[in-house]
Amino acid sequence: MACKVIKQKIQETLKTGYFNDIKDFVDVSDGYDDLIHVVVVSRKFEGHRPRIRIKLIWDELLKRLSDEEWGYVSLLIGATPEEVRFCY
Repeated sequence: MACKVIKQKIQETLKTGYFNDIKDFVDVSDGYDDLIHVVVVSRKFEGHRPRIRIKLIWDELLKRLSDEEWGYVSLLIGATPEEVRFCY
């Protein structure tokens, strides 16, 4: 199970940073072993390619996470609400 402190720090970093809109959704969950998965659903990704979406998330996390903490993140996904709806 991934460290709850690091997961909380990631959640707070994203929700108090660029993804602070009430409609922005941030999910920080356990990945394989002690790794962490981060999924952000936001309209701020509209018109951006996947690489830019990841960069937007990454840039926010780099502001507050140490290199050691960053090492626990194994997956970053950025999607728009419409893209998530199509999955169901």
